[in-house]
Amino acid sequence: MLIKQNQSKLNAVHVIMDIVISVLSFMLSYYFLYYFLNTDIFLNDDHDIRFIVGLPVFLAAIQLVCNHICDLYRSYRYTSFMRESVNIMKASLAVFVVSIFLSMMLSRLYQYQVALTLYFFIECMLAVLYRFFLRLFLRLMRKKGYNKKYIVLLGVNNCTENFIKKIESSPDLGYEISGYFDIAPSSHLKINYLGRFRDIYKYFSGFIPDEVLIMLSNRTQLYIERLISICERWGVKYSIMPNMFSSFSSRIYISSFDGMPIMSLRNVPLDRTINKFIKRTMDIVVSLLMIIVLSPLMIVTAVIIKLTSPGKIIFRQKRVGLGQKPFMMYKFRSMREETESDISSTAKNDPRCTRFGRFIRKFSIDELPQLFNVLKGNMSLVGPRPEIPYYVREYRKSVPLYMLKHYVKPGITGWAQVNDLRGSDTSIEERIKYDIYYIEHWSVIFDIKILFKTLTKGIFSKNAR
Repeated sequence: MLIKQNQSKLNAVHVIMDIVISVLSFMLSYYFLYYFLNTDIFLNDDHDIRFIVGLPVFLAAIQLVCNHICDLYRSYRYTSFMRESVNIMKASLAVFVVSIFLSMMLSRLYQYQVALTLYFFIECMLAVLYRFFLRLFLRLMRKKGYNKKYIVLLGVNNCTENFIKKIESSPDLGYEISGYFDIAPSSHLKINYLGRFRDIYKYFSGFIPDEVLIMLSNRTQLYIERLISICERWGVKYSIMPNMFSSFSSRIYISSFDGMPIMSLRNVPLDRTINKFIKRTMDIVVSLLMIIVLSPLMIVTAVIIKLTSPGKIIFRQKRVGLGQKPFMMYKFRSMREETESDISSTAKNDPRCTRFGRFIRKFSIDELPQLFNVLKGNMSLVGPRPEIPYYVREYRKSVPLYMLKHYVKPGITGWAQVNDLRGSDTSIEERIKYDIYYIEHWSVIFDIKILFKTLTKGIFSKNAR
């Protein structure tokens, strides 16, 4: 959010430490294989110093590239450690996937894959520990008054009071608000009133703050060019916080297009290529494993459906997916075939369901064919549940944020479903809130958490249909 003076120096430390951690991780994985498992990943004729040195150097180079792509060389001063750890794990996973692919071209495939797997876990653990202890050290220094950033506010708007509370409640971040300038003092602000805008020149002549935050409002709008001119004349770094930000619950994201700034109110992590690749890889691997493991159950289910009710085994229905594009979703048929054209939602003890259909709905067995939708790529394991086009058109009129769910692929399970928001008797507004939260906070760890909760809670939800 605010500009960090020492970030370039800290990034240099990060790069050096990442190289050290990468090489050390390779050495530890090789040591474990060679001395504990009595396995050498190098061929006898490959004990060339260029190859032995070249492989860890190559891994370190790939690690730095992936770290940069995963945004690890920016300030995490005002970001949670969990989010930083997730980015570290994404970078390490990307290195693992790339290196495994390249190892397929080399001999002794098994030894290389074992070594690279060990490298992945060791590097990930060491990188997380390094960032953790670095945070502890920096926070300790800031609490003692070192590396503090002094902020001056220019103007007051709806965000000012909340911003002050966040700064005061987090002294370990190292920010201190010196005071604020405005047309007149505000009675509800407890920080120092430094004077009117005309007094800024005099203040800057005696003290130059590290940062200036211009609180844009209807009043300060008239002075914005003058305030920016003053900051630039004195060489003071400044940022602008518009008044409208207080009206949005989501975070604000600034990007650029050919040098022109663009503000986004919705963050979609899955718009990034690396995240798409990781999620798609996870979908393919896990869905294939589940199809193999659950194939006996699916075969038995198909046979029972055929024996107990005339009609097709698989029920195909048009649903709306990513980018509002329709696709055919698969389910085990749980209703009488003559009622399939009925678009009304399923209710508890629905008379259209067969006896066996009620059973497979209760335990979500009817959803298993959607694993093939995941393999095809029109669904994901985790995401907002897809709806039929009729309900999409209806909800679009009555639920303002409903269409945001189509920013990502629909899923077999989702954040709303594992929080007991399943079925027609739950609030669509509440479901959309959970879906939007998932879309804006996606991570691999979040997906794993939802899948785990699906196994332990979601399948047996009281609202399961």
